[in-house]
Amino acid sequence: MAGCRQLNTCTSITGAGRLSLQRTSTPGGREMEKLTINPMQLQPERLAMAPRCLARTRAGTECQSPVVKGKRRCRMHGGTNPGAPKGNRNAWKHGGRSADAMAAARYLRELARLVSE
Repeated sequence: MAGCRQLNTCTSITGAGRLSLQRTSTPGGREMEKLTINPMQLQPERLAMAPRCLARTRAGTECQSPVVKGKRRCRMHGGTNPGAPKGNRNAWKHGGRSADAMAAARYLRELARLVSE
């Protein structure tokens, strides 16, 4: 075997030379193969090129998780949450600052300004 070293360990390259296996013999005499490169750290090209969340983390850095499709944030920073419904009636208190009340106040101020002239 090419690349054999002492302590009953051999390294072999498979395929295009990207993944290396290490043959090790156990104290019981059995041979086993051990990956020297962690396949979980090899990211697919599509995932590596995906846009990132960039939300501010508690450490003060930017989140590097990929965004949820069609959103600007990752699943941990609200990308899966659709947000509050339009015209949120659950947060309605008294209506004093509603669009209708503000328009009525603007109208009355304009009438008062015209009358005072």
